[in-house]
Amino acid sequence: MKIISIIIKDLKVMFSDKKALAIMILMPMILTTILSFALKGSFSSGSDSDFEPVNIAVVRLYNSGGDSEMFESSLSNNFFLKEMDEAALKDLMEAGNNIDPEKIFFEDFMDSEDVSEFIRYRIEDEAKALEMLNNEEISAIVILPEKFEYDMKINLLTPFRNKVEIKVLTHPDKNISGKIVKSVMDAFTNSMSSVIIGKNVIIETAMANNLGNEGFNNMEDIMEGMTDVMESIKINMDDVVLEGRKPIKSSDYYAAAMMTMFILFAAGQGGRMLLEEKDNLTYQRMAVSGVSKLEVLSGKFITVFIIALFQITVMITFSRFALKVEWGDYRAISFISLAAAFAVAGLGSFIGAMTYSAGNYKMANIFENIIIQGMALLGGSFFPIDVMPEFMQKLGFLSLNGVALKAYLKVLTGYHTNDILYYIIILAAAGLVFSILAVVVLNGREGKADVKRNKTKTAQA
Repeated sequence: MKIISIIIKDLKVMFSDKKALAIMILMPMILTTILSFALKGSFSSGSDSDFEPVNIAVVRLYNSGGDSEMFESSLSNNFFLKEMDEAALKDLMEAGNNIDPEKIFFEDFMDSEDVSEFIRYRIEDEAKALEMLNNEEISAIVILPEKFEYDMKINLLTPFRNKVEIKVLTHPDKNISGKIVKSVMDAFTNSMSSVIIGKNVIIETAMANNLGNEGFNNMEDIMEGMTDVMESIKINMDDVVLEGRKPIKSSDYYAAAMMTMFILFAAGQGGRMLLEEKDNLTYQRMAVSGVSKLEVLSGKFITVFIIALFQITVMITFSRFALKVEWGDYRAISFISLAAAFAVAGLGSFIGAMTYSAGNYKMANIFENIIIQGMALLGGSFFPIDVMPEFMQKLGFLSLNGVALKAYLKVLTGYHTNDILYYIIILAAAGLVFSILAVVVLNGREGKADVKRNKTKTAQA
């Protein structure tokens, strides 16, 4: 009951502070609305002329020499091609030696003007590439499979068609970059399919007209003409959307970004409460009535938790109806919101304990004026973290709002609770750690003002 009384009193104080309410409730709604419309073009696919190329690694699992030998052996032993005369078979083998699938992929495609505008690649072995992906040095890995050159030659020069599956591994925190890489690889696969279909039409037409080996003559020249299609490939950024996932609009992004930033101000308000209780002598009166420090701290924790949840609820409701933000799985949204509010409450309690211990409001002021701004920047509240310098992206784990924002964005694109458990656990753990630190700080030493007061009383005695 004592804690409930503390919570009710604190909530009355908070909701009577018009300035605090304006900062925590009105400001995020106003900024979200302004930024959503002002930066709408920045979230439109294909409109970003200052796009920074995505860094990827390409892994080659095939062996060029072995693939070439395998192709020549297949030509000699294949039952369909055995009926070819010696001259036609020789021409086809020579075409196999001259057609270079690796050159087509790297020089004609990856190094082309259109693709190089979006992707910057480096060739690495698989272990090194995975290490780089985990360290966020690259956004994706493109894996060219075993027998890549062999299968491509079969597809390009014979009537047969082997499956060539180019795999793309992406980093979970590089959502937009991963979409771009997958879209580009799809463009390569589609263009090669067009080339192969054209080749098959020529061979089938020759066979239908009883031209026999004429369908295979000059195959190298035919393929050289067809591969010119690579030069006309255009990467359409309007298609850069993962199947089953909806793209993030400016209103989606900034609704989540402003919400996760401004709940930090609830922690800032909580950081002042303990010292204000003491300065107003209400803390002393509660101590006399038998209320412990832990009970007072628990009351502040729950108060900040309720305020943060209130902020989140207001922002989600406002953005849903005013900006038409489709938040997605509301069960997942609820779990993220509870975890984020818990983390903020723990942080507010820790700041409050530190402020009380210091005996002045410098700690709370530093948190509100400097630390919140730094966390907002590193967490992506001002602009998407993908466009930040690499060293700043690596520091994103330092911001609670950044973790919450990533979770909200995943749900906004179509993910569900199981997909964001990692972020929920991080937020819950952070709230628990900050709460424990708050208890340690509060019980470990008295406030500086109390120490001075005790020293004064001792000297007077």
